[in-house]
Amino acid sequence: LITTLGGGLVATLSALYFPNLFNAHDYVHVLSDSKDERKMDAFPTARSTLLPMLFMSCVTSISGFSLGPEAPMVTAGGLVGVSLARKYLKSNSKSKKRSASVEETLAYAGAAGTLSGFMNVPLAGPIFAMEMTNRGTGVSSMAAKSWNAAMAACFAGMVFVRGGLVPNMGVGGHFTYGAKAAVGALTGREMVLASLTCGVGGAVVGTMFHKTLHFLKSVIYPSPKTSSSSSSTANDKPKKSTVITKKLLVAFAIGLISILYPQTMFWGEGTLQCVVDGQCTPLAATPHAIPAIMTAFARVDPNLPFAGVAAPLQVGMAKFVAIALAAAGGFPGGVIFPLLSNGALLSHALIAAVRPLLPLATSSLVAPLMVMSFMASTLTSITRTPLATVLILALSSSGMTPLSVLLPGVMMASYVSVWVSDRLSSDSFFSYSE
Repeated sequence: LITTLGGGLVATLSALYFPNLFNAHDYVHVLSDSKDERKMDAFPTARSTLLPMLFMSCVTSISGFSLGPEAPMVTAGGLVGVSLARKYLKSNSKSKKRSASVEETLAYAGAAGTLSGFMNVPLAGPIFAMEMTNRGTGVSSMAAKSWNAAMAACFAGMVFVRGGLVPNMGVGGHFTYGAKAAVGALTGREMVLASLTCGVGGAVVGTMFHKTLHFLKSVIYPSPKTSSSSSSTANDKPKKSTVITKKLLVAFAIGLISILYPQTMFWGEGTLQCVVDGQCTPLAATPHAIPAIMTAFARVDPNLPFAGVAAPLQVGMAKFVAIALAAAGGFPGGVIFPLLSNGALLSHALIAAVRPLLPLATSSLVAPLMVMSFMASTLTSITRTPLATVLILALSSSGMTPLSVLLPGVMMASYVSVWVSDRLSSDSFFSYSE
């Protein structure tokens, strides 16, 4: 009911008042174009776009959709950066080419500062804002030129948010991978096999996500039939009532999934620990715990550790569908933490499946390595941000996590996932201009 009502509000507002609201897909599409000198004109003013976008993103998040606030953060920062650049340029005579360069630089800087400040991920914020505008595993030449500005904005954002808005909040990550003392050292062979397996597995999941997303979009919002008539464009445009109805049905479907699998709802980063450790941390013990009545029909108890392959696989598939439906339905929000959650869920199914095949002397660190690697590879196969994703996972990890042991394999899985997913399919989550 909460998901359906929240989705109904967002659907109504987006269809009636904000049908073409600027989002992360537009951010990527515009900044990935290296040829159009007037591309920055596509950025609207922050005054007309910022508040509606943030409000609808908040409604989407508190309604339990499998979408997070990360993409709106990137978009909001980019919009503010471009608006500030235009104010500066208005008071200084600059050539059009120079103006576009300044706007693009501050778009990256704004996105980097916002993401770094609110997620407390220095270095990862700028790299993520830059990597996501390039289809491959690197950054574009213009993004590279914006590095200094993006890093300055990164630390300025941290000073503003962590030093000003929430000065008493603790610093450091809080997600723990492998809370128990390690048994046996992780060998090079174990690291390589686990990383390659998870890298390829994440690429397969990402490819399935792209295919599913495109299919759902074609079903929910089918392309209008081509016609030679000049008046057909207006007639083919869907009615606002139709768009609202379709979004309501999508929200209702996501709500039904959340009744059976409450783990698919996303109300904050705190719930990520539950899937990282295979629900050894009960959902009821997190800051975003939900009332018992909302878990009464759960097919897999969110307060009990996973047992076997079936439980995490069911929840992982349900989460996969919930994310795809929310993204295909056009609801505002990001996919970083939802996809990381999905990767963690599927990793526990994989671990349970291969555990009987592993030698008795296998290090206990193989499991947390596979969890973190599958999380990274699932996200990077979709967002094409391999280095930023590894840094986000590292900076959000608690002091109990043996990062020096896990990160080399996680980085391998992250890059392998992008390379393999490119081979498997030309589809992508974002629309790149080049």
